[in-house]
Amino acid sequence: MMLALMMIVYPLMFPMLMLVQIEGMAITNVHCQKNISVKYQVPMTKTRISAKNDSNLDEQELYIAYEERVRWDTVQMCCPGYRTIIFGFCEPICQDPCPAHSYCLEPNKCRCKRGYEHSHHPNKQHQLICRPICQGGCPEHSHCVAHNECECRPGYKDVSSWFSLSLSCERIQCGLEQRYDNHRRACVKIEMSMEELMQRVAERLEKGLKADTEQPLEDPQLD
Repeated sequence: MMLALMMIVYPLMFPMLMLVQIEGMAITNVHCQKNISVKYQVPMTKTRISAKNDSNLDEQELYIAYEERVRWDTVQMCCPGYRTIIFGFCEPICQDPCPAHSYCLEPNKCRCKRGYEHSHHPNKQHQLICRPICQGGCPEHSHCVAHNECECRPGYKDVSSWFSLSLSCERIQCGLEQRYDNHRRACVKIEMSMEELMQRVAERLEKGLKADTEQPLEDPQLD
């Protein structure tokens, strides 16, 4: 028997039975039932008149012919907005990728992962922003960079001892004529423009002249 699936007619229902949230993924067994038409062939036994024999009598012979039939079957598949993954489960589809630290919860709807919360700071794209949660907050001069993980802010370094459980941050001290570069995360030499250089030289010359004028004059009568 030869089967041929034809076309899907319409969805019948949208049951929501189970939702499993895994790190960075939402898996559900939400399915829709659909009616599909199936064409198949059935063998039929028929008779036909064969050629005349020597006795000039008509004879009938049996033969097998296949007749086409159509039936309606109900199948299950993922509902619109979901795609099939392993073991027949369904996964929601978000047309735009979810931002960092979030996952697709429902079709075109993202949610922050566990350990992160929705930041209400506005942005131009009106996208979801997930910021980490540090229970109890972070020490001074540090900020939360991951779930329950604090890090010293740029320009500060960790000076806590190896046996200390709390983070301690201290400002990085650069050498003379140096400054701390947040992008390079290192002390770099101060680069001045010609105008700034001339101003610095003028300031030093002015300080030198003031020092000379403030020195006491020697009394010639003492010689």
